[in-house]
Amino acid sequence: MVRLVGFSMIGLSCSGLGLWYAWNLRQRLYHLHAMNRIIELLVSLLQYGKSTLPECCCQLAGQVEEPYRQAFTRVYREMAEGRGHSFTEVYERVMGEALRELPLKEQDRQLFLQCVLEQGSGDGQARVRLIRRQQELLRERIARLETESREKGRMAVGLGTLGGLLLIIILL
Repeated sequence: MVRLVGFSMIGLSCSGLGLWYAWNLRQRLYHLHAMNRIIELLVSLLQYGKSTLPECCCQLAGQVEEPYRQAFTRVYREMAEGRGHSFTEVYERVMGEALRELPLKEQDRQLFLQCVLEQGSGDGQARVRLIRRQQELLRERIARLETESREKGRMAVGLGTLGGLLLIIILL
């Protein structure tokens, strides 16, 4: 009886590990899609609303979900307080902290941060072009990950289950 419970726990834990990996892949893709929507909103605020970046953060905070909402609110508040830090420093620090908690890879975080940080010189249209270029890179990553995540997710669940079965067989 004890062996049966032990084997069941091994099988369930290995399958659960595969499911957890697949869930992380889906969460990463979800957050990349959320970042793409945020960039789209940012571009429209810059292009049509003619807002400054701190004003864009305030407006974005009302239109996005957590944890982005809280991060954009913090950026706006710190810029409104005027502690002498540049927008780039505040945005990179606050948004970096918020993104660190998400199931993203470092390249994903940097790609999202670069959308705002690479402002370039010139008018608002030059800034919008730079942001659009970064957004296109993000879309390419999303398209690649959508196909990969389906395949890797199924493979992870299968390998987790088979790994559990192999352990059970070895322990018999």
